[in-house]
Amino acid sequence: MFWLPVLVLILVAILLALWPLLRGRGPVDPMDQAVAFYQARKVELERQHAAGQIGDADFEAAMAEQGRHLLSLGRGRGQVSGDIGARQRRKIAALAMLVLVPGITLGVYLRIGQPGLPDLPLASRAVTPQNMDVASALQRIEQHLARNPDDGRGYEVVAPVYLRAGRFADAAFAYRRVIALLGPSATRHADLGEALVAEKDGIITAEARDAFEKAVALEPGYAKARFYLAVLLEQDGNRAGAVEKLTALAAELGTGPGRMRVEAEIARMRTETGGPASEAGQSIAALPEAERQAAIRSMVDQLDTRLAGGSGTLGEWQRLIRARLVLNEPDKAREALGRARAALAGEPDSLKVLDELAGEIPGKAP
Repeated sequence: MFWLPVLVLILVAILLALWPLLRGRGPVDPMDQAVAFYQARKVELERQHAAGQIGDADFEAAMAEQGRHLLSLGRGRGQVSGDIGARQRRKIAALAMLVLVPGITLGVYLRIGQPGLPDLPLASRAVTPQNMDVASALQRIEQHLARNPDDGRGYEVVAPVYLRAGRFADAAFAYRRVIALLGPSATRHADLGEALVAEKDGIITAEARDAFEKAVALEPGYAKARFYLAVLLEQDGNRAGAVEKLTALAAELGTGPGRMRVEAEIARMRTETGGPASEAGQSIAALPEAERQAAIRSMVDQLDTRLAGGSGTLGEWQRLIRARLVLNEPDKAREALGRARAALAGEPDSLKVLDELAGEIPGKAP
């Protein structure tokens, strides 16, 4: 199957190249044409002389002219023959080239080529990974925005990149520009609020609160904004109200990372020792902000210590990782994620959930 089309293509190429040389008759000797013309002209002159159309002097002069022309052609006959021979030699050279070149090519290919070698399977072909230089790309975008400060789409592209890179202040600035240039939306206000919360190490400031409230005003069911407004209740000392809001939100969300995050936050608030309405929970809620954060961190550390042996359920590991993120401890969250993967290595479904959770940890991918 390989050689048949190869031979057909070679034959077609040779025929197309030789066709102008091979078709038609061979070259005619100019001397033969001249002699034939002389004979015909002589007969015509004799007819005109016999009919009295030309005189004796004119007849003799015309015959002499025809004779001189015939003699002149006879002298150049050698050159004409030489031209015919040159054309014949060119034909021979063309034939030799068209026959020898394919023959030599095929001979070399048969010696060094491997026509029977099968194709390399796609799955095993080497693919060079295309590593995107995020820093260079970000620098180019920043240069573009410096020249085009009113490019809202450019800010909308760069804002989440800043957020993932831990440049929270830059992310907040970019989201403000997006809202100013492209107009408000629930998503844009919620993203701005999230950047502000990250900038303040998890504290929901007045500006962040305003952003979340604007998002809910534009889209009452927007989950991200509702989540942070519920967490704000805990920040204000109303943990029971926060759990209530988060429980309602979780009931509305479908199965997925969003619902798991809400449930992990609920579990964190309830802690290991009881619900938010317990005496311990109320005591923690009543503490000043710095002491409350220290108490929460202490409880998270206790959970971390309990899971240090490599045991624990998927839910417990999620609670620990989420708690580390809420406490703005991404490095510890990544470390906990690694231990969770090792502990749940035999549970493929749990590993998929952890992979989705890994995408929410800012900074270097775990």
